Amino acid sequence: MGKNKTIKSIGKIIGNIVVHKLLVNKTNRPESLHHLQSEVNTYRDNVFEIAQEYNWNDSDKQKIFNESIRAFKSRIQKYSNVRYLMKEAKALIRETIKEVI
Repeated sequence: MGKNKTIKSIGKIIGNIVVHKLLVNKTNRPESLHHLQSEVNTYRDNVFEIAQEYNWNDSDKQKIFNESIRAFKSRIQKYSNVRYLMKEAKALIRETIKEVI
C-alpha cells in the first residue's frame, strides 16, 4: 500500500476511534461501555500496526488529521442524538494521532 493510501486508511481508523471515544464519554447506556472501549482498543492496535510502516513528518500528520476529520464527520452522522463540540472532536483526533504515530 502506498503512503497516500495508508494516510487515508489511518485517517479513517482514527475517525472511528474518535467516534467511539465520544460515545464512551456520552453514552447513557452502561451496558455498551465495554463494547465501545473494546472497539477503541482494537482500532488503536490496528492503526498503530499500520503506522509503523512509514516515518511520518508534520505534513503527513496534517494530512492524517484532515482525513480523520472527514471520516469522523461521516461516521458521527449515524449518531444524530449525540451532542458534541467539533473542538472536542479535533482535540481527541490530535491526541489519538500522538498516541499512535
